[in-house]
Amino acid sequence: MTDSSAALDYLTRTGTVHLATRTEDGREIVTKIWAVVVDGQAYIRNGYGDSSKWYPRIRGAGRAAFVDGRNRYDVTADLVDDEATNVAVDDAFSSKYGHSGSLRMMITGDVRTSTLRVTPVA
Repeated sequence: MTDSSAALDYLTRTGTVHLATRTEDGREIVTKIWAVVVDGQAYIRNGYGDSSKWYPRIRGAGRAAFVDGRNRYDVTADLVDDEATNVAVDDAFSSKYGHSGSLRMMITGDVRTSTLRVTPVA
């Protein structure tokens, strides 16, 4: 069971989060990614395109987990396709990661089409 507020707190306070996805043969792989929270909802994006193996795994399964030490936050993942949400997510990435030279790739071009809303599973 996931405590929604604990999951959102982890995603808000942590710069690089740990996302656990499963391979087709059931192995779990943990990948470090960025995440933001906008109006109480969490979002992630695929900044590296086809070289990111975690993205097709989460899209295929529709589920994943964030891992924070011993804590595990199971989530569902849904594609975001509306411009207003993408603009808000852009702003959140800019605010949280504006110090990083990698920010630009997270808020432009095709990366925006990979935005996923991740919702803690109760």
